[in-house]
Amino acid sequence: MGQDSHTLAVFVGRFQPFHAGHLDVVENASAFADSLLMLVGSAYRARSWKNPFHFRERVGFIEKAVETAGLKLPLACLPLVDTLYNDRAWAANVRTAVRLHLRNAGLSPMATRVVLTGYDKDASSAYLKWFPEWDLQSADVRTHEDVVVSATDFRRALFLDVNDPEPGAAFGHGPHETVSAWLAQNPDVFAKVREEAEFTRDYQKRIKAGEEALGYPITINTADAVVIQSGHVLLVRRGLMPGKGLLALPGGHLSPGETALDAAIRELYEECRLDMPKGALRGRLRNRQVFDHPERSERGWVRTEAFTFELEDRKTLEKVRGGDDATQALWVPIAEITPDEMFEDHFDILQTMVPDLPFAYSSLLMAHATQAP
Repeated sequence: MGQDSHTLAVFVGRFQPFHAGHLDVVENASAFADSLLMLVGSAYRARSWKNPFHFRERVGFIEKAVETAGLKLPLACLPLVDTLYNDRAWAANVRTAVRLHLRNAGLSPMATRVVLTGYDKDASSAYLKWFPEWDLQSADVRTHEDVVVSATDFRRALFLDVNDPEPGAAFGHGPHETVSAWLAQNPDVFAKVREEAEFTRDYQKRIKAGEEALGYPITINTADAVVIQSGHVLLVRRGLMPGKGLLALPGGHLSPGETALDAAIRELYEECRLDMPKGALRGRLRNRQVFDHPERSERGWVRTEAFTFELEDRKTLEKVRGGDDATQALWVPIAEITPDEMFEDHFDILQTMVPDLPFAYSSLLMAHATQAP
């Protein structure tokens, strides 16, 4: 490489958690790149079975694994947010993060060769072809006993199959020891995530049993209410698994013979005890949309239809109180809603149904850059 040229490898992933397969990609990047930028996805999601570790915790796992492996490749990590229903916005966020990193690292965009790296293992890797302005360097998929090493299996070994005698053989002894030690020091996190994992596993078993009996996949249909008044959104705090304690839209499963709209209104009144006639509420319906991203729920194939109700703006908000399986019903200012307290994809739904919901990714990146040591 010339003195004024630089090759930057960019590795995008959720790293929930970081394992030996991810480390292979980093080692491969060290052979062709001068530095590496890792964009850590699902960075501002609430803790759950699918997302048990927060952004900075995952960065710690990554840095420890790279250090233990003796890799000298300069490494930086930046958070990346999910946008389940807008792939273009997600791609724009990736480009924004790369531009910010180049500026912070003092690298000239004109003299820097950006190379996107990763392993093309399934449909989730389609993004590797979304950036034609960058070069692409794929890495080989890591397997153990003819099975592709995955973070999903790693989480299962950490939280469910705790009696596995040699989990480090598949996921890397260093990464496994690092994450296991962290969990031992944070037993409350371990207990919360394991409870969610057990609930999710049992839920999926019941669905699978039904599918085997019927001979075809079963779709779980739900409905949610997006109620807006005077710059606030009506939310509930979940009292049951999954997502116990998180904020969510009022909603739930459809009952037999019920339309999605009827279910949304029924759940709204059961969970929020909204103090206004149902007929008046129906008159405030402004929008409806189906949300069916295959990864929107950790439970499986769960589709929902969301209904937006815009109530009349007034100084005093409609009275609500928690009921049914909601421990609390509350009006939250739109400007204060963030994804780190929201259940599943409910923040994504709000971003779609409430266009003025502020959540500037570029501002988050700038704040992170300012706080970074």
